[in-house]
Amino acid sequence: MTDYFGFLPSTQLNSMIDEATAIINEQQEVDYYPYRNALTKQIASELIDNLLVNLVEVIPNAERQEAMRKIVATVERATETLLGILLGKDKNEDILPSFYFLKQDAMFLDNEGMRRIGFQLDENMAQTIQQGFEATNQLPLDSDDKAVFKAALMAMNEAALNHFITKFTETLKLGMVKRKSIPVAKAAIDKGMALALNKLLPQLPDDGLVRLANFYRPYLIHIDKTAGKIT
Repeated sequence: MTDYFGFLPSTQLNSMIDEATAIINEQQEVDYYPYRNALTKQIASELIDNLLVNLVEVIPNAERQEAMRKIVATVERATETLLGILLGKDKNEDILPSFYFLKQDAMFLDNEGMRRIGFQLDENMAQTIQQGFEATNQLPLDSDDKAVFKAALMAMNEAALNHFITKFTETLKLGMVKRKSIPVAKAAIDKGMALALNKLLPQLPDDGLVRLANFYRPYLIHIDKTAGKIT
C-alpha cells in the first residue's frame, strides 16, 4: 500500500490534460506554453476549490462563512499573482520539464482506475494525516485529539503547497528575479491557508470537527500495487 494525496479533476480539467498530452506526445508544431499555462492555472484553481472553497459549506454560521470567503479570495489572488509572474511564453523545449512534472508527479490513478490530481505522500506525512483523522473517531474530543487533528490538516495543506508550488517551480526556466518571488508568494499563500484553519477550528464543536475530518478524509488515498503513477 502507498499513500497519496489527491482529488478528482473536473471534466474540464480532464479534457485539458488529454488535449495537452496529445499535442506534446504527437510533437505537434504548435506553441506548447498556452497549454501548459492553462493546465497549471486550472490545477491551481481546483486545488484551492477542494482545500478551501468547498470547505466553506462545512461552516454552519453565515457570518463565519463570509469571513472564510474573504480568506479564500486572498489565497486565490496570491496564487493568480504568482502564476502570472512565473508562466510565460517559453520555448517548447523549456515547457517539457514542467509538463512531465504535471503528468508524472502531479497525477495518479486510484484503485478504481480514476485519474486524480495529487502526489505520493512520504511515510511520515501519511502517518501524521492518518493519525489526525483517527483522533476524531471517538467523541468527545479532548485537547490532545484536537491538536493532533489540527497538525494533520496543517501537514496536508503544507504538503500540497510544497508539491504544487515549490517542486513545480523547480521545473520552470526562470531568471533570478522571478525565482526570488516564489518564496514571498508562497509565504502569502501559506499564511492564508493557515489563517483559514486557525479561524475555523476553534469555532467548531466536536461534531463540527468530525464533519471537517470527513470532508478532508477522501483526499488521503491508499493505493494498491496495481494503481499509482501515470506513465
